[in-house]
Amino acid sequence: MSATLTLPLDPQILALAEQEAQARHTTLTDVVAHQLRVMARNWQDSREGKTPLTDGLRGAVQLPRDFDPRAAVTEELQKKHGVQG
Repeated sequence: MSATLTLPLDPQILALAEQEAQARHTTLTDVVAHQLRVMARNWQDSREGKTPLTDGLRGAVQLPRDFDPRAAVTEELQKKHGVQG
């Protein structure tokens, strides 16, 4: 089964994508289809709890019981952007 998809794209992005497809000796349609398959598979695996990379890292770092991830992210963003909180 085949379907048609129409997407509005920036002309520069389209040109780059076409060049990349040509360099890989394939079509832009095949490149887009492959990327959509990969994304769909990743989304499905994530919904089903199949996340091998993060599962492999789980438990690698021991955090204090009172660790606040939101506060840690806020603090790091403030450091990165030079904001004093």
